[in-house]
Amino acid sequence: MRSRHTCMNHLHNHAQLRAFFERGIRQPGHGKLGLEFEQFVLDARCQTVQYFGPGGVESLMRSLAATTQWQPQYERDHLLALVAADGRAITLEPGGQIEFGSTPCSDLPSLEQEISDYCAFLAELRHSTGYCFLATGSHPRARPEDIRRLPKRRYDFLEPWLAKADTLGLWMMKTTAGVQVNFDYFSEEDAMAKLRTVFALAPIFNAVFANSPFRAGQLSGFMSWRGHVWAHTDPGRCGIVERLCQTDTTFEDYIQWMLDVPMLFVHRDGAYVDKRGHSFRHWLESGKATEEDWEDHLSTPFPEVRFRPQVELRCADTVPPAYALALAAWVEGLFYDAEAQQEAWKLTAAWSYLERLETWDQAHKHALAGSTPEGYRLLDLARELLALARPSAAAAPYLEPLAELLADGRSLAERTASSLQKHQGDLQAALQGQCCAYR
Repeated sequence: MRSRHTCMNHLHNHAQLRAFFERGIRQPGHGKLGLEFEQFVLDARCQTVQYFGPGGVESLMRSLAATTQWQPQYERDHLLALVAADGRAITLEPGGQIEFGSTPCSDLPSLEQEISDYCAFLAELRHSTGYCFLATGSHPRARPEDIRRLPKRRYDFLEPWLAKADTLGLWMMKTTAGVQVNFDYFSEEDAMAKLRTVFALAPIFNAVFANSPFRAGQLSGFMSWRGHVWAHTDPGRCGIVERLCQTDTTFEDYIQWMLDVPMLFVHRDGAYVDKRGHSFRHWLESGKATEEDWEDHLSTPFPEVRFRPQVELRCADTVPPAYALALAAWVEGLFYDAEAQQEAWKLTAAWSYLERLETWDQAHKHALAGSTPEGYRLLDLARELLALARPSAAAAPYLEPLAELLADGRSLAERTASSLQKHQGDLQAALQGQCCAYR
């Protein structure tokens, strides 16, 4: 949660739009990895712990503030985030989902240490409250109307917009959780190659990390209900962006796409100003747009991959820590080796945009059992993609949970659905192994 600028720097030329992306360019050989890792806070009955009230998520944040000594961040007197001196952060999503954000780490052992420290904080909270911090991509019981939204001003604009943009926007806000990996690029060409390759591989990543078979206490018919929800949240700012999947794209293509993504708000004099539905292109032409407006606007689309300014991979349901680290190691092995990245792109390069969307839907419905345009299983492509990875010696051991999962041939969602049957519909028993505080 960044502080608001007191000085408004107006946008006068196109170079200022590009500057956001150019700031993300790093020196080759110095790429880092960051992880954003979300969980649901549930009580002993597998029900939502609301943000408000005694024993609520806000009180948990106060306990964490005392434990960590991290800097608290407030909005309207409500504690919404904790930020460490080194940049680590614990933040909250609209439905009270708790999220850990790592620092940019040079290697997987450093990233693992940060995740382990965070899980130790959760273990202390579990000991004192009995709560579970559940690492699944969808809430096992709740519907959106069961959860009171976080009192964050940004969501005052986002929630009513998403309620109308498509059919499942409120399900996304309150009942889904994901894990994101952030990684670097070394030139404009490299940035766009990484972006389009993640878009191309999105169905595979979604299939491998499918971990959300539930919808409001029942099996949803989707192995990644979260993925399906995102596909029906807001077609103007989510999904797989066709123009950015092409091989000749530049920062300019991303800028042109963003200029037409509907705005939500701007900041003026410490307050949010409603801009829902306005075009940033027209706002720019008005002469009133600022650099701060542009940075805020760039945070409002939610496609399967975006620039923040680093590349942010957004294709995965939340998974337990060992699998989240496996995803980070896979990213390192695919995107910090030029040859591996090129071969990964070739894996699905022949697919048309429509075929990408159809395969993405297959991943949501069937996970690794889903079909590709060529008639293969997504499991087959996932195994091939894993074989292409060239991780560092330090990262390679973190791929073992992923290798085991692909050898078994079932996503975590498929395993959970089987476990639910084994436990005769007992959600708590089926999900116990995915409570982060147990690990």
